[in-house]
Amino acid sequence: MNGMPPRESPLGPGDLEEAAAKLSDQRDRLRAEIATARETESALRRDCALDAADVGATTLAIEELHTRIDAATALLERTLAALTRIQDGTFGACATCGAPIARERLMAMPHAERCVACTERQSGP
Repeated sequence: MNGMPPRESPLGPGDLEEAAAKLSDQRDRLRAEIATARETESALRRDCALDAADVGATTLAIEELHTRIDAATALLERTLAALTRIQDGTFGACATCGAPIARERLMAMPHAERCVACTERQSGP
């Protein structure tokens, strides 16, 4: 955050409980998804045939799994960080400007770290 004190959160206690439940479910789902993808990768590597076409198809499938694993891992990291913010009382404050993140945004994307304005500025035109 930029050193400014966070402003009052638009979230109520029930909202925090709902966000924590969503984040916990998401955390568990992502961990399972990552584990399954890694198991699939291991199986593909074990079953890789010597045929050039099979090797090419297997390589492509493994690359796609890596893309899925990377995306799931990044979302898992944001999810765990949001759970930490709930515990330390900073959930709902924009990590950039300190302003409250809109309730609707947090309820739809409880792993959001920034308000819409800061997210748009970061993304650029």
